[in-house]
Amino acid sequence: SWFHKDIVNPIEYVQRVTGFTYTTPVNYPKGTISGWEVEVRQDLGYFTDALTGLLLGANATLIDSNVVLPEEEAMAFAGPAIDVPITSRRMTDAPDYLYNLFMTYDIPETGTQIGVFYNFTGDTLIAGAGQSDGNFVPSVFQKAYGILNFTLSQEISEWLKLTFQAKNLTNPTYREVYAGPGVDREYLKKSFSLGIDLSLSLTARFTF
Repeated sequence: SWFHKDIVNPIEYVQRVTGFTYTTPVNYPKGTISGWEVEVRQDLGYFTDALTGLLLGANATLIDSNVVLPEEEAMAFAGPAIDVPITSRRMTDAPDYLYNLFMTYDIPETGTQIGVFYNFTGDTLIAGAGQSDGNFVPSVFQKAYGILNFTLSQEISEWLKLTFQAKNLTNPTYREVYAGPGVDREYLKKSFSLGIDLSLSLTARFTF
């Protein structure tokens, strides 16, 4: 599938400097976002009874986005104090690409469900470049990273279910960098490990 949106007054996040740097939302004049999405799912039980209940799937999204800067902001960037001419840029919170892989296994006879999910997010603009009193602050990007999750649920009775979840099994490193026009390379803003999250829950369902 292909998608396209023309956006009037999109809400964009930009940086400001007033003794310290902070991020604030601003309405830009206009923006566009478009892209392609491909998805496939296959029940392997279609080929052989031995694989009944096993489902594989994947999807990928390629995104192209653009916003036009307010005239006052563009003029400030192009001024002699900063001299970084920027009239448009990509949209915040719109990654270059996304892709997901998953496998689920459902065993109705035992009430068992197993799922493995891998999600990968491409580089994403978190906050656009900013300026204040001739000070230029480069754009902030979230670097690409992937997350692997696992889920196992087991029905104990007609109304009771036990679920185990393991998130971020690859324990990826989350990184934000200063990059884009106005800088010659990426500069690390912050970096930390997302950590592995384990949970065990017992749920009961009652019908009235």
